[in-house]
Amino acid sequence: MTKDLKILFPILHNYLNYDENHGIEIISTGVNSSSISKKPSLLKHYYVNEETEKIIINNIKWAQGEITKPIFQFAYLMLPTKCNQSCKGCFMGQDKSNLPEYYDGSDFSERELYEICSFLRNHGAKSVVYGGVGELFNWKGAFKFIEIIQSYGLDIVIFTNGTLLSQDDVIRLNEAGVTLIISLRDTIEKFHNQFVGTNNFLKSLLSIEYALSIGMQEDNRLSVEIPVTKLNGKRVLLNFIPAMRGLGIVPMVEEYIQISVSNEEQALSHDFKEAREFINLSRNLDMKLGVNWIPEVGTRIIGQPKCKRPLYSFAIFPNRNIMDCPSHSVSYGNLFKNSIDEIIYSDNFRNEILNFSLCACSVFYTNSNLDLPVRLPNYLEALI
Repeated sequence: MTKDLKILFPILHNYLNYDENHGIEIISTGVNSSSISKKPSLLKHYYVNEETEKIIINNIKWAQGEITKPIFQFAYLMLPTKCNQSCKGCFMGQDKSNLPEYYDGSDFSERELYEICSFLRNHGAKSVVYGGVGELFNWKGAFKFIEIIQSYGLDIVIFTNGTLLSQDDVIRLNEAGVTLIISLRDTIEKFHNQFVGTNNFLKSLLSIEYALSIGMQEDNRLSVEIPVTKLNGKRVLLNFIPAMRGLGIVPMVEEYIQISVSNEEQALSHDFKEAREFINLSRNLDMKLGVNWIPEVGTRIIGQPKCKRPLYSFAIFPNRNIMDCPSHSVSYGNLFKNSIDEIIYSDNFRNEILNFSLCACSVFYTNSNLDLPVRLPNYLEALI
């Protein structure tokens, strides 16, 4: 099997180990630290950067009536795609066949995509983010959808488990300038497969290998996402983060969000104290690896600040609701009833910007529990 690792994963194999009981495991190889501490790599078209801050300032001024036009970094399109995995604690509820009403709808027509993309281009957006409902490449129309988005001059960011991507597919996506966020649930094959409900760990690793082999990481267009739980937290710190930094991949290490989950799955989450400790440990580890970032109230993803997505983006769901973000907290209106211009330029949208505080899914890092919002959504109350 060790010899096979070099054949299957010529780039990744130095970061992989084989264990008879657990299968393949992502390991740390003792990444050399840098004497110069640098800022973490920012995932292209998705992470917060200086331009994002300018967008936020612009939109607050717009909401206050000082300027005439809001601008956006991107919009999420939540397509009604099926999934080939059944991850425990699925954010969309796919594992329990219990999708929220927002996901009940049809594919977007080319006319709808034209209206959405035209609006985005006219309002400064650079990209569209496919955020779910399921696995994009489970859909035969996936590449056609990507081509349509790009025909309007927009780039695309795709969350995917990567298991359905061939090497030719990844080459095609790279040539199209796509940014990939490939999801893992653990660093050990056995545990990952148990969590996603199928034996897909090697397929996900192969998609990462393909992306590395054509240099997607060199343009900050490759990320690997892993939600942190009480089960995998130590492995994420000791192995995952050093391996990703060593490979030049943007590690999307994020505290485990609870929405459509059971009590048992809820218990896998860090509580707020544990999340605070984990994020501080992540910061200290990154410092040793030559990467410098400072956690602030609201940090949920390492190396990223408090989430302010409703100030620079929005999400469109299959039922045509336009909402603040994929956590579907606030509905601004519905495209079956009003145009996208009417919804975005409404008092409802302006008021949400003016009254923005802390996103519900970004309360994981606080200086103490005293910093937690007075009101929390039901799916987070269990973490106190």
